[in-house]
Amino acid sequence: MVLFVCAMMCLPKKGEFIIETNLNPGMHIGTVIAVYRERYLVEIGEEKHFMEVSGRYRYLHNQKSDYPQVGDLVHFHMADEWMGIIESVGERRSILSRADVGSVGEQQILAVNVDLVFLCLSLNKDFHPKKLRNFLTITYGQNFETIILLTKKDLCDDPAPYVAQVQHITDVPMMIVSAFDHEDLQKIREAIGMKTAVLIGSSGVGKSTILNRLLGEERFDTKTIRMSDAQGRHTTVNREMVQLDGGGAVIDTPGIRVVSSYIVDEGVFEDVTSLSEGCLFRDCTHTVEPGCMVIKAIEDGTMEEERFEQFQKATKLNDYYRRREQARNRIIEHRLKKR
Repeated sequence: MVLFVCAMMCLPKKGEFIIETNLNPGMHIGTVIAVYRERYLVEIGEEKHFMEVSGRYRYLHNQKSDYPQVGDLVHFHMADEWMGIIESVGERRSILSRADVGSVGEQQILAVNVDLVFLCLSLNKDFHPKKLRNFLTITYGQNFETIILLTKKDLCDDPAPYVAQVQHITDVPMMIVSAFDHEDLQKIREAIGMKTAVLIGSSGVGKSTILNRLLGEERFDTKTIRMSDAQGRHTTVNREMVQLDGGGAVIDTPGIRVVSSYIVDEGVFEDVTSLSEGCLFRDCTHTVEPGCMVIKAIEDGTMEEERFEQFQKATKLNDYYRRREQARNRIIEHRLKKR
């Protein structure tokens, strides 16, 4: 439920933003379909307008994740016939995000209000089990579907080893596709249906090529593959939502080099937590204690040490990010009380 503010205002919960109950005269609602630094392209019916956030909005929000994202519903008024001013953002029913690699302790949102996420890994040197696990940490337990898209099957002689590695890691649905196979593209269209989907993955895995083929036009720039490392090079810099013929929408995103979840759902490490329940000590740190089932699993090879290191890192970051969220909420509460 969207958090409404009438006569009085209160501190918004995580993922919620302040919105007036009734739109004032001249106020409108639109959907953010592209983000360009501090400007936003907003769609209202058949029209599109560039917009900026208001000064009031800047005063109340100091985190990048608070600002409008692709997929957001925004309330705005038109400053003139060309430029709109965003006053508030609606509650997000789903959020795809990662830890911001440029700012310690910040959340970088890739897209909001999506129904389906395609995790794209190509059937070549791009594929790595650790990379897949990292991607899964940002999608696990979220309010959207996830499908693993193994791309560039036309350049792979035998996809079976890749498929086996995926199945060893997760039971998330998987599709093996080529952007130049009509039947594969049709399967992707059927998976999207009337949903809003987003494609994420490293640069060069074929996201933009797939999207261009779905659209039937060269809307997103791509470059030819480098034979030295089997990577395509594309120039997607901004995020953009496009409508597909027959319904549904797709969001293209820049390539992701580093994947780290902002706050990891503990369920993604169920293999580690299940083992830890059998440890001799309840407060076992899984480092030096006798009777530690996690240490035993690493020693006998049933768990990879890299997997446990990923769990340790995620646990520490979760604690840090939650403390940051609490401090951020206190700042917002203080600013609201001063108004």
